[in-house]
Amino acid sequence: MLVRAFLLLALTALVCLPTWSLPDWDGTEGRRVQIALEMARSGDWMVPTLGGQATWAKPPLHYWLLATCESWLGHSPWAMRLPSVLGAFFAALLAGELLRRWFGARAGWVGALGVACSPLVISEWPTAEIDPLFATLTATSLWCLATGVARDRLLLVGAAGALGGLAILQKGPPYFLFAIGAYLVWWRHRRLRHASVHFAALLAVALAYYGPLWGLRVSASEMLTVVSEESLGRLTLLDWSHARWIPEFWLRAVLVQMPFMLWCFWEWRGARDARMDAGDLTLRMCSGAAVLAIVLLTFFPGRPTRYVLPNVLLFTFAVAPAVAHFCTHPGQVPPLARRLIRLAGVSGVIGLLVLPFVPSVGIGAVGFAAAVAVSPLLVRTPLHVVIFVLAVPVVGAWTLGLDRARAWNDGPRARVHGGRLLQRELNLLGVTPATLQTVGHVDSALLLRGEVLPPGDESERNPWRQQWVLREHADGSATPSNYVVRLRLNMPFKSFVLFERQGAPR
Repeated sequence: MLVRAFLLLALTALVCLPTWSLPDWDGTEGRRVQIALEMARSGDWMVPTLGGQATWAKPPLHYWLLATCESWLGHSPWAMRLPSVLGAFFAALLAGELLRRWFGARAGWVGALGVACSPLVISEWPTAEIDPLFATLTATSLWCLATGVARDRLLLVGAAGALGGLAILQKGPPYFLFAIGAYLVWWRHRRLRHASVHFAALLAVALAYYGPLWGLRVSASEMLTVVSEESLGRLTLLDWSHARWIPEFWLRAVLVQMPFMLWCFWEWRGARDARMDAGDLTLRMCSGAAVLAIVLLTFFPGRPTRYVLPNVLLFTFAVAPAVAHFCTHPGQVPPLARRLIRLAGVSGVIGLLVLPFVPSVGIGAVGFAAAVAVSPLLVRTPLHVVIFVLAVPVVGAWTLGLDRARAWNDGPRARVHGGRLLQRELNLLGVTPATLQTVGHVDSALLLRGEVLPPGDESERNPWRQQWVLREHADGSATPSNYVVRLRLNMPFKSFVLFERQGAPR
């Protein structure tokens, strides 16, 4: 097992490296890192804060991990993304070992490689965001539950509860959006046997944090108010206008699970034994969790793709035995797979003809198109098909992904130059962290790159109290009469205004 673990760790680092090496914060990474840094510097590991104010939007596990990495390795993007990369490795290793034990060595390798080389794992996991690690904890919890219930392994059922508790500490109630599908299959076929073991472990882990927090620091009712706003409360925002986006959400939910979801057709082909054996129950619980999660998320407004990241791992695990069986299929590539490979090859050839004449496209896109173009010449057997779908995302990461990382600092989403500009202007004006505050939602990545983390008032509920106030530019926003504009900072992504207090505060 140690050799397999080492190989998977090396592979995970290799496939994640292009995205992992992105030299700047993207999305809400900066926000997560800012909260973690404030936690580490204040020494208060119970209450997450943003701008010095308590924030209950997300539980603290992710911030604990980031703060720990910061204390050991600093707060570079490399260090802050390490927990999620290790989460991808852990998921690949656990998938391989569970599948190997009960479905054979080939299924174990297919499951492990399928997780590590999944397009979404390669592109989304090497970040400091909350969702990748939540997806890892949720999926591994349900893998253990499905296997433990099907095989009567109490240790796995308990481990599923512990991992589920960690998933709740990572993101909260959304864990149950996925778990409920597995629970229904569990009730249908095993009448929730061993449920006490699972839920006792889950509650023990969750209450290890929430018990002291509610007893010593904050009331449970205050926490539940935030939970209702962040999760179930979003249902109140749903209206009929959201219905037109449902087909797009379903399409995205299917596409993120490619390419292994294509093997569902192989899994369900022909006549099947109606009896539910342990293997069928394991796979049914995982696929049931994934499908019902999509149904439930349909009723949430917004429905970003990151919400369904656990399904990437759940479907890969569920279909891995079918993919492993496909590898042993004698003869040539089946007709449907052959047509898809030819379509990929034609697309690659078209890309080779067109992409060199597109100025904004880097050499990586041409290299990826060349790799895809030769695929029909190389893919001759079912085993080659599986190797192809595992290799293409890796090739994409080391061509398209590497180009993206190298060109990031010169793009409109980069915060490096903007942060340096902000830092220089603050220094020229004599602004110090002790005399500065932010009001409203100010980009955390910009503050991190400017090496300043002042107190803030994101909700804009309190009077301005510092000599200097930095706020995102907003036309028509009320400004205290004793504050004047000293700097306007226009950047490709946002504009900011720096105010200075004149005279005594009113």
